[in-house]
Amino acid sequence: MKLEITKTCADSLRTCTQNNYGIQLKPTHAHEIVAAYFGYSSRAALLADKKCSIGTLKDAELIILNHPMQRVEKRLKTLANLPSGLPSSDILAAAIYKTIITNEQLSEKVWKDFKEMAISYAEDRVFHNEKMERMMGIDGFDQRELDWLIQVDIKTMETDVLMTVTYDYPSNAKKPSRHASVAVTLPRIAGNIGYGEPKVLPTFYAGHMSDPDFRLQNGIA
Repeated sequence: MKLEITKTCADSLRTCTQNNYGIQLKPTHAHEIVAAYFGYSSRAALLADKKCSIGTLKDAELIILNHPMQRVEKRLKTLANLPSGLPSSDILAAAIYKTIITNEQLSEKVWKDFKEMAISYAEDRVFHNEKMERMMGIDGFDQRELDWLIQVDIKTMETDVLMTVTYDYPSNAKKPSRHASVAVTLPRIAGNIGYGEPKVLPTFYAGHMSDPDFRLQNGIA
């Protein structure tokens, strides 16, 4: 299993603490912190992940970090014999992030979190549907001028992450209604941060939520 990315991140973390804080961080501690950043409970758990090896991160379509600072902070509380004066979890996480974002193979794939990624992909499909409706002469709203009520539900599974983005018309609309619901499924391929090509499935609605005949409308995707 190739672990170049974990070694590179661990080495950069040690360099950061040495050069900026005069602290010699042990390689074992550095690798534990990096493993936490990548979404694992420990370095051992990272090594044991044969199905979605972090070594295949370069093959991922998307890299979603999803608040790694919280994972780093949690792991720091469990590590014994850490050097005194070690910088806070946000600084350590930033050092690892810098290593990833400066890697030419990885930098353009990085997203901050699942919510940001899901909304971006969902909006592409929603706007595409609107354009198709106009081309077909179907009356509709200009959704970019509306103050949408957007909700994102995230469900993490062993092999996938399912994000459902819903677009409801503003609460001050004459009749509150749902415009669309978009399911975005990400297959996990590298650790807990590297994912394959997302599957995006939009559903468009007709009628108002308060109407008895509120029903699904076939979307144009």
